[in-house]
Amino acid sequence: MDKEEILNKIKTYVMEVCINDSTGHDWQHIQRVYNNAMLINKKEQADDFILTMIVLMHDLYDHKFYNGNIEEKLEETLKQMGVYEYLSKEEIKNIINSCVNLGFSSNIVKRKELSKEGKIAQDADRLDALGAIGIARTFAYGGKTGKLIYDSNNNGTVDEREYQKTGSKTSISHFYDKLLKIKDLMNTETAKEIAEERHKFVEVFLTEFLVEWNGEK
Repeated sequence: MDKEEILNKIKTYVMEVCINDSTGHDWQHIQRVYNNAMLINKKEQADDFILTMIVLMHDLYDHKFYNGNIEEKLEETLKQMGVYEYLSKEEIKNIINSCVNLGFSSNIVKRKELSKEGKIAQDADRLDALGAIGIARTFAYGGKTGKLIYDSNNNGTVDEREYQKTGSKTSISHFYDKLLKIKDLMNTETAKEIAEERHKFVEVFLTEFLVEWNGEK
């Protein structure tokens, strides 16, 4: 089985799993992260195949939705798809370690070591949490998980360990818990440049939201 066949198998599987997701972790999210990753990789020149595998599989067993051993589940999935035996031990380790450790929550207490491909995938994923798309995804996820849009009496940020367990109190507090921190966490120069513009858009939105919420205009 060649690399193109492996990617097609994984792509088909992931599409079937997340096509109807309404939390902002759907197939369109995967496609946007892929586009971001390929844009970043024009300069970084990492392994396209491994990078694509990480992007395709990075949300399959996100800790927000899966309580089991993510490493074991990813390995099991590669075997079920019939592609495990066609990957080297190094490739498998890179893919699994990157998928498990690229998320924001996974790096709160201590920043995890990632491969070059993992760092690019992490940047690509984080870019999709910023800008207009990031704002839309925040409210999609908040609505799906029963979060209030905003509560002026109980909207404070949570500490890092509480965030890992329960997430933000409201959708707006998620901006302070995560979104406004992302631009300073990028790995690559390309992602840093893109993040700066998207971060500004988030700040403008947040300012306007609070003005309108408080009836100031």
